[in-house]
Amino acid sequence: WIDDISEVINSKDQFQTRTERLIVELRNLQSDEIDSVYRSNAILRYTKAAIQTPILALPYGPCSATNPASLQEQAVAIYKRFLNYEGATSPVEFIETQLALLFDSPLLIDELYCQLIKQTSWVRDVDSPQNLRYWMFLLCVLVTHTPSRRILRYLKFHVQRNTSKYSGTEMYKFAVYAEGLLTSGVKQREYVPSREELKKLMFLKDMPASISCYGGWNCKIAVTPTLTARVAVARLLSGMGLNPRHNKYALFEKLDNTYKVIEDRTLMADVMAKFERKTPGQGWCIFFKLFGIVEFNIAKCDPLELVFLYEFVCDQIRRGLFPDDKVPLTELAGLRCQYLYGDYSPDKKFTVSDIYKVTLPEVKYTSSRKNTGTLRGLGTLGKGTIRKLKDLYTDTEREDELLMQEEIEKAKNTISDFWKTKAGLSKGAAQQELMKTTTRWLAFGYGIFEVLIIDNRFRETELWLAVGRNDIAIYPRQKSLPLEVHTYDSIISFGAPQVNVFKITIEGHAPLEMNTPEFLDIARLMKTYIGIMVKMKKGRKGP
Repeated sequence: WIDDISEVINSKDQFQTRTERLIVELRNLQSDEIDSVYRSNAILRYTKAAIQTPILALPYGPCSATNPASLQEQAVAIYKRFLNYEGATSPVEFIETQLALLFDSPLLIDELYCQLIKQTSWVRDVDSPQNLRYWMFLLCVLVTHTPSRRILRYLKFHVQRNTSKYSGTEMYKFAVYAEGLLTSGVKQREYVPSREELKKLMFLKDMPASISCYGGWNCKIAVTPTLTARVAVARLLSGMGLNPRHNKYALFEKLDNTYKVIEDRTLMADVMAKFERKTPGQGWCIFFKLFGIVEFNIAKCDPLELVFLYEFVCDQIRRGLFPDDKVPLTELAGLRCQYLYGDYSPDKKFTVSDIYKVTLPEVKYTSSRKNTGTLRGLGTLGKGTIRKLKDLYTDTEREDELLMQEEIEKAKNTISDFWKTKAGLSKGAAQQELMKTTTRWLAFGYGIFEVLIIDNRFRETELWLAVGRNDIAIYPRQKSLPLEVHTYDSIISFGAPQVNVFKITIEGHAPLEMNTPEFLDIARLMKTYIGIMVKMKKGRKGP
């Protein structure tokens, strides 16, 4: 009988409220006829009286899993809160709350738009504080949530009507700003806008943002509601005079020494909103650096571009992604110190982890964990066993910490000894010497990722995946020669069949399947290089 009832309901014409019928009617009327419709239908006009039913026909059911109230009840409640909003002392907090509600109840987005259009229509004084507040609210919703097509058409009609009728007013500025957003095409946000953005938006101003770069440099950019990471990168490249054809640059979310690439289509305002809520006060920043190396010629390289190349290599050295077993990593770290701090002096302190990755030697690490992880020596399970286990693992952790401190101190001394031998070497010469050494790597310029190969095709499973401009390669860790190399022409497909798993299907070879938490970054880099390769091939063929 449930199916029978559903069939009857589905066979009926969709119910339309009076407002919905009027919205369709307004679309085909002349200017004087439109005024007449507004004059004779109070449901379309601003009112201080609360509505008793929603403006739109809403489906039955709860708002969300966390909100048991029906959509109809919530729609009426939103309108009642509007009336309090007119005189609210903290409008930003109110707007923030309503925008968050729509993320939980997206079926109310169209309803909220219609309520705001109603409250900004046929107003006696368009420049009254109440009306301007509603326009501020409308802009905040517009940059956050995308309405359905029919409501989007109604919104465009409403905005155009106000820009044509009220030129020269204060409200006109808000309507023109809304028109610009509608023309540029606003996207659905992933997060509620940051409070800083909401405050700026209410005064029709762009939000300032600081982009960090190497050497402590900072670039200021104006973040508009529609600014994407791709456009921000293009502006930075233009401002710095860098050629975007030579290499691929990107913006990254940086927290301490961890970088996460920001996708080209991501809205910059969303990035800032995300970190305002998720990691407040933790030292995060947006960082601009190389994402992939396409071309390099150290002799002819622009000085600024050379800095980016140099820092790209140093970052790999810092993370221990060093595809060479002939040059001691500590020597490169010593050259880095000469570049950063000048000639060695006991007074010049440096943090080893900033330039060099220290790991525990396998022999010592195995020795320190001998007999741990078992119940040997604990006796029969019973009273006191859990306390003994805790003591055992606490002692093991303490041993590991002492071993790590010992290795850090040893690495610091080795780096310092080599650093001393470079006394008198200028900053530029130290940079050139390091680059001369590293450009000999077969994997120079490749993005290198630590992976765990799932099958047994190699002797080791813990390897490196190197992603370059023309091919990908599998390397033993800290070794200079690859185990396998595959050009992009031979790659049939690649992707992540599940979280933390990356699979590459290769023509004539067994698929490469690996575990890695960096599967998204690998896919992005491969897509970037393949895209560049396709463009270059088209360019050679000509029109």
